Amino acid sequence: MRCLNCLLAIILLFLTACAVPATPAPSPTPIPPTTIPTSEPTSMPNTTPSVTLTYEEYAQVELVTPTGRHVYIDVSTANIPYLTKDPAAEDILLTTHLHSDHYDPDFQSKFPGQQLFTQEGKIELPDVTITGMASAHNANDPIQAEKATDYIYVIDVAGLRIAHFGDIGQEALTDAQLAALGKVDVAITQLSNSYSDMNATNMKGFNLMDQVKPLLIIPTHSDEATIQIAAERWKGYYSDLRGVTISVESLPSETSLLVLGNLAPSYGALFKLAPWK
Repeated sequence: MRCLNCLLAIILLFLTACAVPATPAPSPTPIPPTTIPTSEPTSMPNTTPSVTLTYEEYAQVELVTPTGRHVYIDVSTANIPYLTKDPAAEDILLTTHLHSDHYDPDFQSKFPGQQLFTQEGKIELPDVTITGMASAHNANDPIQAEKATDYIYVIDVAGLRIAHFGDIGQEALTDAQLAALGKVDVAITQLSNSYSDMNATNMKGFNLMDQVKPLLIIPTHSDEATIQIAAERWKGYYSDLRGVTISVESLPSETSLLVLGNLAPSYGALFKLAPWK
């Protein structure tokens, strides 16, 4: 019996020694942190407000504000058919003086909206503010609030300060005028006009702009000689379109010339002006 027990103990010991150890369960494969894909930043559309400026010969200008309001300046009989739309009650008419190339009595008398008619004053609306100030058509004309021979209109719109000088013929702007003008972005003005004794010889129009220092000059009454001088003094642009878009972002960094009107393509080619974009 003792021998049997010994035999059983030996067998048990042998089986224990030969047993195959259990295979441990494999460790789970680490899961990398979840990466949420991100899209490229979406560029926001250009929301900079702009003004559409349409120019016709002489000094007729039509501005369209970002809200669609039209500001008509110096509408002449010959150019009424070229207005981009008939005026409405929300629109504005500005008249710098009463010469026939700047004024149509019938259009003015029937205009349905607000006006500054050869006068000082102010129009303030949510999208535009306009200020009128007296000036002189000729050097010896008195600069007076009432019955002046020319008026300057300053239009603040879409972050721009636009000044239409009518047919200004002063030798120089006064300190009061310069203070009222402030920093002008766009100047619409004449460079040559025999009725204002302004030409390429006396450089009167250029001297006035040297005082104002606008970033963009759009000439009205002009000729080949004055456009040539302007293109030599300032960076020059032209457009063969009747209407151009102007915004704060599109303004040049220094005084520049933008020629519009029927002769703009010819002047652009003759004086190697850059196209306005």
